[in-house]
Amino acid sequence: MAHGTSDFPQRLRIGAVCTLVGWASCAGAAWALDPAPAQWLLHTGGLSHHFEPTHAAGRQWNEQHPGLGLERRETDRTDWHWRQSVGIVQDSRSVWGGYAGASLMTEWRTPGTASVGVGLGAFAFYRSVSWSGRRAWVPALLPTLSLGLLDDRLGVNLMVVPPIGTDGERRPALVFVQMTYRMQ
Repeated sequence: MAHGTSDFPQRLRIGAVCTLVGWASCAGAAWALDPAPAQWLLHTGGLSHHFEPTHAAGRQWNEQHPGLGLERRETDRTDWHWRQSVGIVQDSRSVWGGYAGASLMTEWRTPGTASVGVGLGAFAFYRSVSWSGRRAWVPALLPTLSLGLLDDRLGVNLMVVPPIGTDGERRPALVFVQMTYRMQ
C-alpha cells in the first residue's frame, strides 16, 4: 500500500473534523465582528513547486495535491475584507491532511471582470511533519495572491511558503497554486 494511505479513512475523518472545527471558529469570529454578505467558492487541491530536493534517500516531494475545500469571501468590497477557507488535501509527502485559515485581503478590479487580490493569511495545516507519516498542526502566516476571471467564477489562489522547520527537520520554500470556482 502507498505511504500514508493505509489509515486514510480514519485519519481523513479526524483531520476533517479538526479542520472544520478550526474553520468554524475562524469564520464565526470573523462573521460576529462583521457579518458582511459573502460568496462561496470551491477549491481544488493544487500544484506546488519545491525549491530544493527532499534530501531523504529515495523520496521526492509530491507536487500534485488532490483535495477539496471551501472558501467564504466577503462581498462588501471594502478596501480590506476577510476570506475564510477550509479543506482536505494531500500534502507534500503524499499524506492526507487538512487546512483552515483566514486571510485579510485587498483587491483591485478591472473595468471588465478580472480581479487581483493580495493579503496575509493565518493558517493551520494538519499535515505530515516527517517521512514516517506523523502528523501535527502547523501554524503559518503566509502572503497570498488571488487572481479572478469572469467576475470571480474562475480563479487562482497562490501562496508562497518560506523555508520552515520543526523538530530539527527543515522544509524548503515552495509555491502553491490552487484553482477556485465560485458556487453562486
